[in-house]
Amino acid sequence: MKNPDSLIRSILSDPTAAQKNPLLQTYSLESFAKQVDAAIENELLKKLILDYASIAGQVEVLNKELIRSQEMLVEAQEIAMLGRWDVERDSGKIVWSRSLYHILEEDASLPASMELFLSRVHPDDVRLVVQLNEQMFEKSEPWTTRYRLLMRDGRLKWVHLRGNPLIDQSGKIHHFYGTIQDITEMKKAEEELENYSHHLENMVEEKVREISASQMATIYALVKLSESRDDDTGIHIERTAGFCRLLAGLARSIPRYAALLDDTFIETIYKASPLHDIGKVGIPDRILLKPGKLTVEEFEIMKTHVQIGYATLAKVGEQYHQNAFIQMGLDIVLYHHEKWNGSGYLAGLSGEKIPLSARIMAVADVYDALRSKRVYKEAFPHEKSIEIIAEGRGTHFDPLLIDLIREHHEAFRSLYETMR
Repeated sequence: MKNPDSLIRSILSDPTAAQKNPLLQTYSLESFAKQVDAAIENELLKKLILDYASIAGQVEVLNKELIRSQEMLVEAQEIAMLGRWDVERDSGKIVWSRSLYHILEEDASLPASMELFLSRVHPDDVRLVVQLNEQMFEKSEPWTTRYRLLMRDGRLKWVHLRGNPLIDQSGKIHHFYGTIQDITEMKKAEEELENYSHHLENMVEEKVREISASQMATIYALVKLSESRDDDTGIHIERTAGFCRLLAGLARSIPRYAALLDDTFIETIYKASPLHDIGKVGIPDRILLKPGKLTVEEFEIMKTHVQIGYATLAKVGEQYHQNAFIQMGLDIVLYHHEKWNGSGYLAGLSGEKIPLSARIMAVADVYDALRSKRVYKEAFPHEKSIEIIAEGRGTHFDPLLIDLIREHHEAFRSLYETMR
């Protein structure tokens, strides 16, 4: 093959030489192809260089933004007294932010460690912190907690911690990070608010007690006024209230009644029982104070005290239909003259159809009436009164309640004696 330079000289001296010589044609095409490739390579290289420069510029801007963002995060954490902590699982390496050192009031040049951190935890909270640390890589859910730090000068700090796991592709936690925030002032505010709330609750409770006591005193005064017309002692309502509370408390031992007789029931029957004969205010003196036996007509009028009392309370109940005191008072007023065998008045209820509060009231009312002097009778002694009541077991009175009063009759005697 000829020297390439001589071929080029031949083509330049004779432009038609390439057409005459196949070898020159092949060389000419190869040369043109190389020129094209070189041009393309130069263009691609130029584009790559420009693209790289553009990307590098964008990366530099993003890096600057990232650095600024991190600086702002650190600044925000310091302003909010929010510290950052990181723990690597495999290496055990611990990293703290500068603000975390500040919260601990420790020298930032000291290496972060669990021992250093625990040295600032309140002794009563160390066990909690150790447990959290031991379980850190076992729970894949974020968590929060609060506990106390104890400073060198004895000051207490409350801190709020938040932990977050980082999970690898295999589902294992490889890194844990979180924040710690000084919430001492917030805790103080919470405690002050809680104390103030308790103070308000106590004030409300005290006012409720005052109002309740005032209302009960008014009710007692009105009931006493009605009772004083046929009660020599004027203490009948206090004693019957005491007997009702005593019997209701004892009846808790009866399985079928135990669920009904909670503390609220017992307190309510104590307060509501004085209302039982409030309807007597509507009975004429000639009947109420009659020293002898009432005629049939007079007794029918006497019975109406139940309806009079119920109607009076029902008016109040319309406004306070959810008030347990009023509702139980209505049951006691209307049904305390019903009898176990259905021969009482006014509704003629029998057995457990009679409200339990009215059944208890019936026993307490009759016991005190037997023990007390009235215009139509002298007082009976305790033993005789218990005997008379026992005779009404299963006819007049709930048999289970009569069994209780017979078993604990000394308690009734003692209560009566203390309130004579």
